[in-house]
Amino acid sequence: MTSQSSNLPVRDRQALDVERAQRVPDTTLRTCMTALHDSFIQDEEIDDALDMVMGKESALLTRQELDELLPRLRKHLRQLLRIANQRVTGERSRKLAEVAVRWRQLDATPAPQGFPEARGYARRLALATQDVLEVLDVEEEAARAVGRWSG
Repeated sequence: MTSQSSNLPVRDRQALDVERAQRVPDTTLRTCMTALHDSFIQDEEIDDALDMVMGKESALLTRQELDELLPRLRKHLRQLLRIANQRVTGERSRKLAEVAVRWRQLDATPAPQGFPEARGYARRLALATQDVLEVLDVEEEAARAVGRWSG
């Protein structure tokens, strides 16, 4: 096996004299993370994926579209659950726990090979995603009422 050499210059190993980054206040970090989470939650790609599975034209979904859609739905649901676990408190956390159990069961099960079964699997992912979005929406409304999040 031959190794390829790079034409890039190689820096001699030396200690760099740089200033350490200043510690960011926790409130600033929370504000940035909340903004990132909010932008993910409001991403139209999530709505588009849900619409493809649950919308009026879901009957026109092809196998190829479904194969491309399933990983996206899984990714969206996984990220929404992470966000919800950081935000949700009280009574809503019980509903979130139920959705998380459903997600673990879906995630542990490979997508069915048959098209009708795979469509049903996609719908279960979409329903779980909608449930998490609903929990987040209710939590955000409650948080705004007590002034916890700005919006």
